[in-house]
Parts: sequence; structure tokens; C-alpha cells
Amino acid sequence: MNDPAHNEWHRLFSAALNGTITEAEKTQLATLLKTSAEARQLWFLYHDNECGLAELKPRYMATSTGQLPRTRLAWLTWRPLTAAVAGLMFGMFCTSVVFAYVVPLARSMTLLDDGFEGTPTLVSKVSLEPGVWRGDHAEVVGTERDMMPESGQRMLRFLRADFQGKPRAIGGHIADVYRLIDLREYRHEFIGGGAVVQASARVNATPFPENEKFGCAISIFAFDEESLPYSASYIGTALENDANAMVRSSRTKLDRDPSSWQRLNTEMRLPANTEFLVVRLHINQLFASDGSSVFTGSYADEVRVVLTQRTPLP
Repeated sequence: MNDPAHNEWHRLFSAALNGTITEAEKTQLATLLKTSAEARQLWFLYHDNECGLAELKPRYMATSTGQLPRTRLAWLTWRPLTAAVAGLMFGMFCTSVVFAYVVPLARSMTLLDDGFEGTPTLVSKVSLEPGVWRGDHAEVVGTERDMMPESGQRMLRFLRADFQGKPRAIGGHIADVYRLIDLREYRHEFIGGGAVVQASARVNATPFPENEKFGCAISIFAFDEESLPYSASYIGTALENDANAMVRSSRTKLDRDPSSWQRLNTEMRLPANTEFLVVRLHINQLFASDGSSVFTGSYADEVRVVLTQRTPLP
């Protein structure tokens, strides 16, 4: 663009994305976004490019043991929020609100990004420890029958609704797995009350009879060290009874199309005393059965947990 006005737009967008924008420029940018549809469209393009470049930067991920690296973890990316621009389009935000949102406010880091690649780390339910999926009988598999992983070469397959040492084997209606995440070294990053944790996963199933129905969900539990049930004969009950906070996604009914991976997601604002998170994936049968194994054609993949720093609630 050689138009002087467009050159000025580029300058303002760059200043906002780089965090160097002045108060006067904020006013100028807010007015521009409010009055020009073309400017709003270009702002979205700038935002998309900035996020794409951020994805190319090195990420500090959980290690093979599930522990975060023992160096102080910097926030990985600063992302400008475009909600204010969308709000302008619907007439929902006044100019003063726009000022606060045209500069980066939210930041996030990935705590868990597990596609079940590499060495399987599945242990039947007995106790919780970082880096290991605990829960009912399950296994990590590659492509089989009509099912391919959502990404990569491997995925989790639920097997039965019981676990090693369960008093009454089989006979259950819910199969679940759990993952413990230790946050003690990083509490200083979110102790101010603005931390939100987001969890997501993909689920799928091989075709099943019309009279059968299955529901899936993902849950997050927050604990301090005293309340965490390191050992429990039945982890699920202990988590729900002792968690300082918890949330569960809406139950998603599995479809019968193995080519479509369905998404589960939920989020929760963390209590300031949070030291541990437990992520739970579960599938339950929504029909009567004779107690036989009914989950062997059910799968999960791409489990992701992200911690986001937001403005604390008043």
C-alpha cells in the first residue's frame, strides 16, 4: 500500500502488537477501528500473522516425565485480543473499552500436550503421580480397524470400566483416566488470581449398534498439597469430594463416524492456592448392558492443557 493513510494504519497496528503504542495512538487506533471496516479487516490480518509467527517460536513443553522444566518458565506468547474489534462490529463496546483491548492483555503457556506418542505411560488406578495416566484399563495403540489417530501415529483406547484391584471387576458404566500436573514451582505466575486453565481433547469411536449410546467429557480438578489424594482406592470419588474447585465439559455424545474426531473442552479460573491440577477423561455408556466390556472401540487423542493469565476478577 502506498496510500499515506494506509501507511499510518500499518504503523499503528505494529505499535499495538509490539506493545509500544502511546496513549494518544490508542485513541487514534480506537477511532480508526470504530469507523473503518477496511481498517478492522486489516487489523484481523495483522493479528492472524502475529499469532502464526508466535506458533513458530520454541515452546517449553512438559518433559517425558510430565514435569515442567526446572527453569523459571517464561510466558510463551503474548496475544492481542480481537474481541473488542468484534464488539465494535456489533455495537457492544464503547471507545474507552476499546482502548484497553487493542493492546496485548492475555498470555498463556502449555502445561500438557499429549498425543500419546512415544512410550506409553498408562498405569491402572492406584495412586496419582505426574507424568502418568492413571485410571481404568486402557492402552495406547496405533491405527487399527477403521480408526486412525487424530494426529501422529498413536492414540488412547479405552478397554474396560474397571481397574487393577477394583473390588468388583467389570460391571461398571464409566471408564476414565487421570493425569496429574504439578504446578508448585510456578505458583508465582498466577497467584494474583487471574489464572484460567483450559483443557481439551479429541474423542472418537468405531461404528457401534443403534441401540448403544456413549457420552464423553473432560474435567479439571484444582488442589493444594494437603487436599490432593495421592492414594485412593477409588480416585474419582476422592477427587470430587476433596477438590478446591472443579469443572466438567458438557457431555458429548459419540457419533458413529470414525472419520470425525469430536472435540471436548472446558475451562476454569483457578483458586489462588492451587498447587496441582488433575485432568480427567471419561466415557460412559448411556444404555443398559450385561456388564461386558463395551468401550473397546472408543478412543481419545490430542489432550491439551493450557494455563492463561487474565485480568483478575474484581
